Amino acid sequence: MAACFVLIPGMNPIKLLATFSMVLTCFALWGTAIGDEHSAEEVSRLDLTLDDAIRLALRNNRSLLDARLSRTLDEFALDVAGDRYRPTASTGSSARAAKDGDPTANLSAEASLRVPTGGRFTLRWSKPLAGGGEDSDSYSLGFEQPLLRGFGGAVDTAPLRVARLVEEINVLSFRETIAGVVASAIRSWRALDRANRQLEIATASLQRAEGQLEVNRALVKAGRIAERELLQSEAEIADRELALVETKFGLTSANLGLIDILDIDSATLIRPLETPATPRSVPGVAEGIEMALRSRPDYSKALLDAEIARIELVVAGNDRLWDLSLETNVSGAGDRGQTDYAVGLRLMVPLWDRSPRRAWMQARAGVQRIERGLVELRQSIGISVRQAVHDLDVGLRRIELARRALALARQKLEIERSKLRLGLSSSFQLSQYEDDLVRAQNAAVDALIGYENALTSLDLTLGTTLDTWNIQVEQVGR
Repeated sequence: MAACFVLIPGMNPIKLLATFSMVLTCFALWGTAIGDEHSAEEVSRLDLTLDDAIRLALRNNRSLLDARLSRTLDEFALDVAGDRYRPTASTGSSARAAKDGDPTANLSAEASLRVPTGGRFTLRWSKPLAGGGEDSDSYSLGFEQPLLRGFGGAVDTAPLRVARLVEEINVLSFRETIAGVVASAIRSWRALDRANRQLEIATASLQRAEGQLEVNRALVKAGRIAERELLQSEAEIADRELALVETKFGLTSANLGLIDILDIDSATLIRPLETPATPRSVPGVAEGIEMALRSRPDYSKALLDAEIARIELVVAGNDRLWDLSLETNVSGAGDRGQTDYAVGLRLMVPLWDRSPRRAWMQARAGVQRIERGLVELRQSIGISVRQAVHDLDVGLRRIELARRALALARQKLEIERSKLRLGLSSSFQLSQYEDDLVRAQNAAVDALIGYENALTSLDLTLGTTLDTWNIQVEQVGR
């Protein structure tokens, strides 16, 4: 626990304010220390590189677990849609007893097969089990083929093609969810890394202030500076201690934010481990737009939605036709050797029903709306890519200027310390230059983290997040 100062009557206002600030800081540090001692046994420490954090998020994140469950259901739905052209069969039996007559019972079975032209084969078989007199086994094989409404592969295969396109959309949505989790984990890890660096800066600043206090005491004894300069040094230490406490609070918030993304024990204390940055090339605007149109899940989903809308328009147009069907049937009895054949046409003409036209108009409007949305999305993607590339250029310039400002701030502080040792400056002026150094250090950290986050935003804009981090959707889906 830090030592607290006692208020002395007659103390001047500046010294009174400085002492009061130090007392508040002491209590804050004491409360933090008590909390740390109380929870020391409960806290578990975890060292994480950025890549480790991403893999942990992909394994534990609850929203991603829900997405995996949805993928299982989506895959089964596609498999069910594929049953459209698979044979189906059913069997059944019936029994009947009447007041006048013998009880009867029979066994029946039916099988059907749909073909891509819209037609359907149906085979029926029946066998009496009891009663029925001279009745014997009977069978029939029928085929029905639409000739107008419902005719052709473009119409009849539409549900299966739509189901396959929907499955592609679901895969893209899952990919988008994974990319979102990865980006959140990256930003949260970097926020914790930034908080750790800020803590190092605040700690070093406090140590410099404490060291300067000792230097000033020696200068006072040597008669080079006035004793009142010690008050400014003590106030400086109080300010640095308060800044350190606030930085620790920020570190705790960043740690909990990353814990929330990773879905791990809330008592975990994470320490981000830096790894060497992998050099990467940044595409130009034209190349980036082309890459985004090829890789972005939202644009790919929009293209698939447009294809689905066109299929629905074709089906809606076909539904406006008359219902004309060709029907054929072959039937016979098992023990009689008698076979009957039948061929016919069936025509149904809807009267005063305008709902098919309304459905067609809605489908046509949907196609037009989606096509306009594609144009707007392409324009939005172009703007986003330009902005992302521009942010990277600005980020590099910020890093360069922040490093230059940091070097100058260090030089200014060293010069001012030399002047103070010669009695040509004051502790107040030195404190101002120390503030400048801390701001420059934090600005350099912010510029570096901002540039790295801009790279993450560029990946999201281009749709290349999973490629950048070598993440396979199939592995995450398992």
